[in-house]
Amino acid sequence: MPVSSPELLASLGWRYATKKFNSQRRISSEIWDALEQALVLTPSSYGLQPWKFLVIDDPALRAALQPFSWNQAQITEASHLVLFLARRSIEESDLDRLIAATAEARKQSPKQLAFYRG
Repeated sequence: MPVSSPELLASLGWRYATKKFNSQRRISSEIWDALEQALVLTPSSYGLQPWKFLVIDDPALRAALQPFSWNQAQITEASHLVLFLARRSIEESDLDRLIAATAEARKQSPKQLAFYRG
């Protein structure tokens, strides 16, 4: 069912940052698998996806990261911790990977997609 413009804006306007987690509860593996897949499938301009996602499971590492997160308890209490790592530059190897993946998906020769380098 389509969402009206006012409903869409109201939904986008509602935000809530969770301040306290129940460390005894975990996101189910089925839901977590879908969330991870959504991260992997998130598109970017030109399909370069200049980011990586790190899922931090190790409690000791999460505790070590807490001081770098303004000592927020959520770092250690949340069911899952995902770090978003953004790249600041695009390398030739990134273009090679994009061209190879696009060529394979489109059943084309990489030479046909050389214009991406521009």
